[in-house]
Amino acid sequence: SELADLKEDLDIYLTKNLPNKVKLVRNEKREGLIRGRMVGASRATGKVLVFLDSHCEVNEMWLQPLLTPIQESRRTVVCPVIDIISADTLTYSSSPVVRGGFNWGLHFKWDLVPLSELEGPEQAIAPIRSPTMAGGLFAMDRQYFNALGQYDSGMDIWGGENLEISFRIWMCGGKLLILPCSRVGHIFRKRRPYGSPGGQDTMAHNSLRLAHVW
Repeated sequence: SELADLKEDLDIYLTKNLPNKVKLVRNEKREGLIRGRMVGASRATGKVLVFLDSHCEVNEMWLQPLLTPIQESRRTVVCPVIDIISADTLTYSSSPVVRGGFNWGLHFKWDLVPLSELEGPEQAIAPIRSPTMAGGLFAMDRQYFNALGQYDSGMDIWGGENLEISFRIWMCGGKLLILPCSRVGHIFRKRRPYGSPGGQDTMAHNSLRLAHVW
């Protein structure tokens, strides 16, 4: 990072306040979101990996509903319902229950859940099968993540990795669920606060790679 607050000040804060709970791993060069997550996952030792963007705020009892399906099947990957935190006021607003999809340009989009998926004794609290994930908030078994090959390390910075790992989960024996009983707030920023090396369109690069591979 180029931000001073995320350098020595962060080291001091974590050492003083969270010495046994947080491991701070610094890359020697800029790796971007995708390879940065792979570095973190490779250093993790717990049974379950939980990926959260930095601009998130978890709700009450958010974790337990995510862990239960993974305990039942290590090939289940789970996401919370993503609520909205205003980037301007930090106001927290609930989101409807929707599921992930994608368009012909291989861009992620939200789709309404068919009513048939909401029928049954559990109705609106039942886990929802989702073709894709938004990517910023999910949990999965660490060994399963490694068995899948983690992310595609050939993708750069950000974009497309959420669809790639979604396809990989479904086509390699897993399933992807959204858990209505788990809610996490996310700040949807109006623009990316960082650029790409040489001004490269990493979304286009990664999407083309995704189409070629799968």
